[in-house]
Amino acid sequence: MIAGILGAIFVIDWEYNSIRTVISSELDVECMEQVKMRMPFCESVHAFRSNISCQFLKSFCLEIRKNLRSILVHMGRWAVLKEDKLDIDKITSLSCLWLLEVMECLCVDQFEEQMLLDEFLGRSDFWPLWIMPNANSQERSAVLNTDCTTIDESGNQKFVILIDKLISRIGFHRVIAGAVAHDSPTVSEEPTVNLTTSEVSYSRAWLAAEILCTWKWPGGSAFSSFLPLLSAYVISQDYSPAHGLLDSIVSILLDGALMHGESGELTPGNVWPGLYHEAESISEPFLRALIALLSTLFQKNIWGKVKAVSYFRMLREKLFIGETVNLNCLNVLPACMEVFIAPLSIASDASHKSDQPDDFIECELHVTVVDWLRKTACFPPLNTWQSGKDMEGWFQLVLSCYPVSAAKGVNCIKKQRSIDSLERGVLFELFRKQRQNFGAATLINKLPMVQVLLSKLLLVSVAYCWEDFNHDDWEFVLYRLRWWIESTVVMMEEVAESVNDAITSSSTCSDLEATLNKLMLTASNVDHSAINIARNALAAFSLFCGHLGNENNELEDNLNPLTNDRWEIMKDRIYECILRLFFSTGVAESIEGSFCSESSSFIAASRLEDSQFWELVASSVAESSSHARDKAAKSVDMWGLSKGPLDSLYAILFSSKPLPHLQFAAYTLLSSEPISHVAFISEEFKTSFDEDTSSNQGSVLPDLASEQNFRLRDEISFMFERFPREVLDMDLLACKRVNLFVIWSLLLSHLVSLPSSTSAREKMVQYMQDTADSTILDCIFQHIPLESLAGSSLKRKELPPAVSRAATAAAHAITTGSVLLSVENLWPLEAEKMTSLAGAIYGLMLCMLPAYVREWFNSIRDRSRSSMIESFTIRWCSPLLIKNELNQIKKADFADENFSVSVSKSPMRSWLPTQRMKQAWI
Repeated sequence: MIAGILGAIFVIDWEYNSIRTVISSELDVECMEQVKMRMPFCESVHAFRSNISCQFLKSFCLEIRKNLRSILVHMGRWAVLKEDKLDIDKITSLSCLWLLEVMECLCVDQFEEQMLLDEFLGRSDFWPLWIMPNANSQERSAVLNTDCTTIDESGNQKFVILIDKLISRIGFHRVIAGAVAHDSPTVSEEPTVNLTTSEVSYSRAWLAAEILCTWKWPGGSAFSSFLPLLSAYVISQDYSPAHGLLDSIVSILLDGALMHGESGELTPGNVWPGLYHEAESISEPFLRALIALLSTLFQKNIWGKVKAVSYFRMLREKLFIGETVNLNCLNVLPACMEVFIAPLSIASDASHKSDQPDDFIECELHVTVVDWLRKTACFPPLNTWQSGKDMEGWFQLVLSCYPVSAAKGVNCIKKQRSIDSLERGVLFELFRKQRQNFGAATLINKLPMVQVLLSKLLLVSVAYCWEDFNHDDWEFVLYRLRWWIESTVVMMEEVAESVNDAITSSSTCSDLEATLNKLMLTASNVDHSAINIARNALAAFSLFCGHLGNENNELEDNLNPLTNDRWEIMKDRIYECILRLFFSTGVAESIEGSFCSESSSFIAASRLEDSQFWELVASSVAESSSHARDKAAKSVDMWGLSKGPLDSLYAILFSSKPLPHLQFAAYTLLSSEPISHVAFISEEFKTSFDEDTSSNQGSVLPDLASEQNFRLRDEISFMFERFPREVLDMDLLACKRVNLFVIWSLLLSHLVSLPSSTSAREKMVQYMQDTADSTILDCIFQHIPLESLAGSSLKRKELPPAVSRAATAAAHAITTGSVLLSVENLWPLEAEKMTSLAGAIYGLMLCMLPAYVREWFNSIRDRSRSSMIESFTIRWCSPLLIKNELNQIKKADFADENFSVSVSKSPMRSWLPTQRMKQAWI
């Protein structure tokens, strides 16, 4: 009776709290009327409940408190699973607060708290979805749910959201680990003592596995929310490996993956797990959760070689049942080997010491992989396959044993394992087998499975056994790589054409919504399988280029098939394909952006899903030859779409959803030949400007003050002329500010590239001085905190870090005449990188536009600020500027009577070069 009465009071009080959070728009009129009618009664009960203290409730006997907790737990579960009037976030937040209140008022210690959680998290018709707990068993075991279709996923998600919120409030150690200290405080307090093994008895490995299998939920995900909390807990002092929590979670997930292995699709493997993890692409929930967890444990060095060996041996034993292959295990093992192979291939460290020597483990791995290779080499060539899931599984397994790392970025791709000659020989035999019937190019097997496996095999072979290749082997490899890349080029060009057609056919405002839908569909209608195949091809091509340019090649020139000049021609053709791919995505984005603001990010957002592929594209673009760039740009020009190659580059450079590598690649093309000489000047002035650039005679100068003689392209003129004053009040990492700095970097670099004796350079200088808002220099010094130098000397060792970065960048820009290094390191954006870029731009401005800087400097009214800027310039920039001037005099073939150098006798010994047109100021 007492428990029932108190339960009713708690429920009505909870209803009152719910009503207070309801926004009228969330309920219909009839429901709102009912709510208003109940409000006075609920309010009076709430007032009564507020006067009942926790001490009073805890004074009841255990039986009453237990019955009351049971009533409230069942009410809370019903509210979470059945409430459909309130927003999910609101109902789960209310339920979390309510559960915490019940813990505080009715649990006298943490043992009772854990029993309450067990009851609240117990199984029902709506929860859990993947794993069923058995809290009553002494081992706290779990049972896999074999029929997930009968459970409502929305109810399961709400429960996971609530648990996520509960963990954030009382900690991972209480909710998942079930940690209970003997000297336990009340539930509102944090435990002040470390836990020992004997103090943990309510571990919920099943709950961790359930959350990992759920993968994503509104407001969180396994990767972003749960795994970081789990990692933080297991490296804390509260956790002991003897608790077995991690092993229990892995065991549950592994059992689930093996159970569903035959029914699930074979997971496409990843040959470079060290850099790019692809758990997201795994469709089977248990295997996806398992790989995500294992990757986290090994990458964060929570687990080491000992665990990798243990699970490697376990799965190897499960691979055969007698003489029969266990297909379920065969489908799971490749993804697991991608994670295990790195720790298996490295020496044991002190924290993860194995009881067996590394040589023994390495030999064991070698023997196992060679056996797998030999079995796979018995299969017919991939090009002859029509089906064969078991053969595909063996190929995936073998390829997962040969990871390719890119620890220093996509420009440094290399093999991650060392293999002996026997293993390399069997791998090479498997590669050679794929060359059978290579001459019959028309018989290419276009089965996606075959293309994926072949692309990965070629990448692995180029990484691990390229020294054994002969001329025919390389010809086979390059033919396949080019074919895969060209297929992707065709796909992306079709996307660009579809975008162009959708926009050009939209003539009225009423077509806006239909056109936006078309554009969104076009952007998402990309074959990711083809992208993955091309990604492997790009990586293999990058390795080929590295081998081709390796002057320290171990092979003798007369035995090395890569010494043939023919490869350079083939390499240039592949570079041209990659450049066309790059231009295609930029053209599509540019056309979209010209339609309306809503459509400007569809293409850019679609690239984020394949960021590794686009990073490889960008890497090749930056390495391409000027000949390949010229041919690719001309082919886009001849395409006949509404936007051309330059529009493409600016769209990528200033993308609304940027990828750093793509931005730098676009910058590289815009700032180098053959594109730089046409990249900045408006179309109507391009011809005359080009003539000025090619002319070495500057005797007759046009009216430099006339804007009709020079104009920048629209993409940059607006930012160049008007942005600075807007940017001055923006955040230091604001998009417009970054774009403005990038534009200045481009223009200054272009100015450096123009011959000094041409009128084109004179026009450019005059235009920049006359039209550029000098507020850009104020923006630059917002990133260089010279105020920290006030009252101190300017010795390098005493410079604050930010000022030192700017000074170093300015010196490098003056010495090299380039800001490329600062731009290359700019993305991903950070305040320190913007400081370096600001310093580099200032240094190059001093070189190329000294009069412009002097005019701005003279306009500064703050004497303290001008003094600090002058000191910074004299100490870190002037000596290098003087050195450059004197070097130019030494290199000159004639005497210039209009040039003189004077040295002041001031303590700073400043040098004053004076030139015609009074350009020097330092």
